[in-house]
Amino acid sequence: MSGTEYSDRQELEAEIKDSGKKIESLGEEQKDHQEDLESLQEKLQILKRSKGIYTESDSKLVQKIEVAVQARETSVETCKEKIGEVKNQMESKLENLKQSINKVDTRIAQMENLLDSLNHKSDQVTVNINNEIQQQKDDSEDAKEKGDSLKEIIQIAGGLATGAGVAAGGIAQLLMSLQSIGIIR
Repeated sequence: MSGTEYSDRQELEAEIKDSGKKIESLGEEQKDHQEDLESLQEKLQILKRSKGIYTESDSKLVQKIEVAVQARETSVETCKEKIGEVKNQMESKLENLKQSINKVDTRIAQMENLLDSLNHKSDQVTVNINNEIQQQKDDSEDAKEKGDSLKEIIQIAGGLATGAGVAAGGIAQLLMSLQSIGIIR
């Protein structure tokens, strides 16, 4: 949604779907990193609780796992940052869409006023204006529905981007919510 105008409904829907897919992909990546992180943290705790025969060997293994934990934590944070960037882009797109909808709604009101001011209510011009008004209303309603879907995607992205210490199961739940949005699937 680079601008505020689209050639048709499908173009708007495609852009929203694309944003949703980006969030879904980044969320899946985040979930994978989070699962690895949780597994490594669990292994690290087990290792620290039950000492082996050789302390030097244990120490090296603990260090390696701690490095892996840090790498996974960094990967999770990187995913969150990328999701945050996409979320910010979507918020900007949503604001542009709202402005466009407001302009269309204003235009509809102007067309209805024009129609009311015409003397010959049954001629072809009036019929054409009525058809255009109905088309504009349909387009506005469709854009509002797509805007609502975009809002839902933004909320889910916000959950993924700001979820401090969200377990992999929580991330999976957010991704399922994303998939349940009709426009995505």
